[in-house]
Amino acid sequence: MDATEKTTQPSVAELITQKADALTASERKLAQALLGHYPMAGLETVATFAERCGVSAPTVLRFAGKLGFESYPEMQSRLRGELEARLQSPLTRSALPRAAVAASGHPMGELLHHMIDAISSNIRSSLSNIAPTELEGAVNLLADRKRAVYVLGGRFSSALAVYAYEHLRSMRGNVRRVSGQNTKWTEDLLDIGKRDVLLVFDVRRYQHDVITFAETASNQGAKVILFTDQWLSPIARFARHVFPVRIETATTWDSAAATMALLETLLEGVGRTDPDHVRDRIEHLERLRRRPPGGDAIFLHVTGHFYL
Repeated sequence: MDATEKTTQPSVAELITQKADALTASERKLAQALLGHYPMAGLETVATFAERCGVSAPTVLRFAGKLGFESYPEMQSRLRGELEARLQSPLTRSALPRAAVAASGHPMGELLHHMIDAISSNIRSSLSNIAPTELEGAVNLLADRKRAVYVLGGRFSSALAVYAYEHLRSMRGNVRRVSGQNTKWTEDLLDIGKRDVLLVFDVRRYQHDVITFAETASNQGAKVILFTDQWLSPIARFARHVFPVRIETATTWDSAAATMALLETLLEGVGRTDPDHVRDRIEHLERLRRRPPGGDAIFLHVTGHFYL
């Protein structure tokens, strides 16, 4: 199997999402246990996995079959491959085999075509795997103005967190971005409680400080909404809503395109929940941004910029 085929191959977590409605109550116990301790729970023996979930060994075998595997060892083989993929760095991925460049084609043209195919496939696969009820649940939490919303991302995913924060801040109040040195994050944790929501972004080579923050927020009662990759950040263990998104493109760097597409879908959903409030708020914001009479400078706390 070449690198391109591995990239398009669904993860076990994605298969569980796809087959969720077809699982029996006992099989759902297995699915929840596996997603909660992903992928290590699925690497246990049949007997151990069955005992962990309080089901029979044949149920474990049927569960693997429901996900499309011919055997439990085949499912474990897929999980071991995912575990290896979780740990890949850009340096590791740069050494992976690349598709051959056509002799008559320009190298950059070939790259463009490759990225179009890979990113389009990621977006289609990711969004089609999301359960509408899961999206609705996350939208309702973020749109509830009685709840404070905190937004956090990691080294690369912080750009997504900023994007989410700026849009949510335009649509509703009481939105905070957890930023700066992680030693200062404890100041945000001081205020997080059971009525609050944490929107967090964490992808492979998952960050310990982001995981710790999310777990602490969850322990304090906050509802966690996680955007992650197809291999699942450990934050999935305690998140209320989990959105696994495909990030691989068989290139050196992972792609955030599918994550952005899903995030924009989520934000649109939030805006549609109470469109009159959102419209009034944005209109008010636009009035504040206009040049004041007399041409004096005005500082806008909303944007953090001076307008002269």
